[in-house]
Parts: sequence; C-alpha cells; structure tokens
Amino acid sequence: MSGLRDFLLAQRDKSSRWRTILFAVLGALLTLNIVFRPHEPHFGLDGYPFFWAAFGLAIGLVMVYAMKKIIQPLIVRKEDHYGDI
Repeated sequence: MSGLRDFLLAQRDKSSRWRTILFAVLGALLTLNIVFRPHEPHFGLDGYPFFWAAFGLAIGLVMVYAMKKIIQPLIVRKEDHYGDI
C-alpha cells in the first residue's frame, strides 16, 4: 500500500509536468477537430469546429455557477454545527 502512496506523492510533486502533458493532449485533440469533422452534423451548430469543446466548457461553467449560487446555500451548515469534537 505504501508503494501506491509513494507513487502518488511523487506524481503530486510533478503536477506542472502533468498539467503540461494534459494541455498538450487537449491542444492536439482540438487541432484534430479541425481536420476530422463530423460526417453529418445532427444539429445546426455541431458542424462547426470546436463546437463540442465550447459546449462542454459552457455547460461546465453553468454547473459550477449553479452549484455555488443555488445548491451550496441549501446544504451549507454553520461552522459549529456538529459541536465540539
């Protein structure tokens, strides 16, 4: 079990390298989206390049906003809700 822990701790120290790799993969996928287009778009907008990337970003931002403004006030508790432990 400590082998996995040591591995994960070592990877945490290399987070900037992982971030660079993941952004490179994202850039490659976006570049391939220009070359490989859908054969027959089902909707009007999904024929444009980067539509699904922009759609995913927009939906993700809407979900974050909804969680912060709508859901969090419903589930938040006072700091001393559970008493002194």
